[in-house]
Amino acid sequence: MDVSMNGEISIARPGRIPRHMIVAGSAWASRIITAFVQLASVRILTNNLGLEKFAVVTLLTGLSAWFMLTNCGVGLSLQNYISEARAKNRPYDEMTFASLLFLLMLLPVAGLILYVITPKLAPVLLQGFTCINEAEKCKLFFASGLISISLGVGQILYNIWYAEQKGYFSNIFPAIGSVVGFIGLLLVSQSSVGDKTFLSLISFTLPSALIPLVGLGIKIKLGGMSSFKRIFSSMLMVLKRGLKFWLFALMSIGVLQVDYIVISQLLGTRELIVYSLSTRIFGVISFMYTAVLLSLWPIFAELIVKCDWKGIKHYLKHYIVVGLAFIFLGTVILIFMMPVFVDILSPREFVKIPVGFVILLGVYQMIRVWTDTFGVLLQSMSDLRPFWILVPIQAVLSGCLQWLLTPYFGINGVVFGLICSFLLTVSWGLPMFARKYFVISIDKGFK
Repeated sequence: MDVSMNGEISIARPGRIPRHMIVAGSAWASRIITAFVQLASVRILTNNLGLEKFAVVTLLTGLSAWFMLTNCGVGLSLQNYISEARAKNRPYDEMTFASLLFLLMLLPVAGLILYVITPKLAPVLLQGFTCINEAEKCKLFFASGLISISLGVGQILYNIWYAEQKGYFSNIFPAIGSVVGFIGLLLVSQSSVGDKTFLSLISFTLPSALIPLVGLGIKIKLGGMSSFKRIFSSMLMVLKRGLKFWLFALMSIGVLQVDYIVISQLLGTRELIVYSLSTRIFGVISFMYTAVLLSLWPIFAELIVKCDWKGIKHYLKHYIVVGLAFIFLGTVILIFMMPVFVDILSPREFVKIPVGFVILLGVYQMIRVWTDTFGVLLQSMSDLRPFWILVPIQAVLSGCLQWLLTPYFGINGVVFGLICSFLLTVSWGLPMFARKYFVISIDKGFK
């Protein structure tokens, strides 16, 4: 089954690759490139900066999701508006232009707020690192935060391409950014500059933020101006739905992005390195399935408009099975190969990753496959009520459990906290809410 450019659903002909699989395939290729860059950068950073300064860079980049909240959920809101417009053969240029203009105006405001709060937050978050002074902590925190904010704003370009089922562009351009950043990191590592920590951070992360921003600037220039009243009205429409996605993103980050903060405050540099290396390696595997989910989002959105619940059910069953099998196989491979990968990434420093921790991460990723698939389905409907009910509870559970368990179980406690927060809330709650839609569709006589 495939969705044409005018939004019609059709059965894929033999030999024809479904559009969403082309998008997913480009994501896999992009991820292979990005994964190589990310992992190779670990080796360069540990060799040139040492483990403690590498841990500083790891912690700061791990906080990027918090800064990216400044996009106010506009990207995902616009993505759904475009999918809906395409399904109904309606134009969406004005809505796109208004969204882009809003975010580009928001960027300097967010940068100013970051400048004000940096002296208060940076020393607290980086208090465990004695290798850099307070002024350096503020400089690194501000630079990392500003780049992450810019990346969050530029992300809307990728949302537009996904909605237009041109998601291969959304995969190719981040890969280009990571390659350019890696080249910059190589140049810094081979130079004789003094502050390599700061320059390494900037050179590696800045290209990924600049590329989509340049693309947004071009789109606004080509988009032309409409009346102020219509542009302002479109901004409000996108922002109204976007704030719902923003609240969901905030709650999700409260669940998923507390780990580095907990480890930095309760454990040492060594544990942060073990956790970072393990999750980076696992991230290569898990993203393969995430790429499929991102490409399925607009497909779900258009099938929902067509009330094709049979098609939705088919996609759900098929890709959950595939995802679980893929993560299980990847975990088995990592149980045996993790020491080899770690030795390649950090040859000068001995870092041991326990087998039990690898298995625990594998279990966590399999739970995410199940939960995230239903999560994408509900978000493609723009129905965030289940998340408003469940995710705040999950965020509280996740933060509290991680904080309570980590002193006793180390980094295992972080993953235990995450697993329990999922099993107690969204892992059963999201499928329950999704099932209600299927029951309603049957009662109304939809296929």
